[in-house]
Amino acid sequence: MTIIDVAALKALRNPIIVDVRPEADWRRDAIPGAVLMNVYDYFIPASDTAGIAQMTSAAAAAFGALGIDGTRPVVWYEESTGMISPRGLWFQDLLGIPGGAILDGGIAAWRSAGFATAPGSGATAAIRPDAPTGPTPRGFQRTLTTDLAEVTQARARGAVVLDVRRPSEHDGSFVHPCCARPGRIPGSVLLFWEDLLENGRYRAPAALAARFAAVGLDPSQEIITYCHRGARAATAAYALKLAGYERVRVFVGSWHEWAATDLPADRG
Repeated sequence: MTIIDVAALKALRNPIIVDVRPEADWRRDAIPGAVLMNVYDYFIPASDTAGIAQMTSAAAAAFGALGIDGTRPVVWYEESTGMISPRGLWFQDLLGIPGGAILDGGIAAWRSAGFATAPGSGATAAIRPDAPTGPTPRGFQRTLTTDLAEVTQARARGAVVLDVRRPSEHDGSFVHPCCARPGRIPGSVLLFWEDLLENGRYRAPAALAARFAAVGLDPSQEIITYCHRGARAATAAYALKLAGYERVRVFVGSWHEWAATDLPADRG
């Protein structure tokens, strides 16, 4: 289960509902009973073995703080489906915790269905860069992510690197101030992440499959998604899964990490 609608959420028994919006939004207006987790602001220190271990430990600590352990279904939401709720589900899947889903349409769909909201209160957590590295969680799914070295070898093993940033980021005419330089990973394919959504929800699987096919992707391929720091890449990863792609990995270091190296970059 990747996405659910409001009716399916209402039918769930004792779910953990996780709001991933800014805390001020949650405190003002939330789905009743929702807890809060900041999954967006995390930057991996480096996507090597140590960095992935730290990221995994940081996620495990945040999930533990909210009691997310696989015994209850978990639903992630933001204002509408965007770049944050899929990142929350991706961290859950990375830890190997079953039962997660994205509320497609987010709290906007909840309100549109006529259901009440309430100020958020109670438990909060964040995936923190200063969290200590601990033991690898038992269910850790290493195949959902990839490190810098593996990305450099992607084309040699037949994998496709999919850039889901804005076209201006891909061609190098725009760069985030925190990135060392503009550009893209050489050979990467561009498909803007917002084109995978429509009216605040994921497009239908057939429409997603057509968009991926239009840029030359095939479900038999390994696909590595990247963006600035791994959030939009998670949105694209679940779009790929909805379209029938099984071998999907997120390069969570994304352009922020690549730009800080002396690896080649393409522009234009």
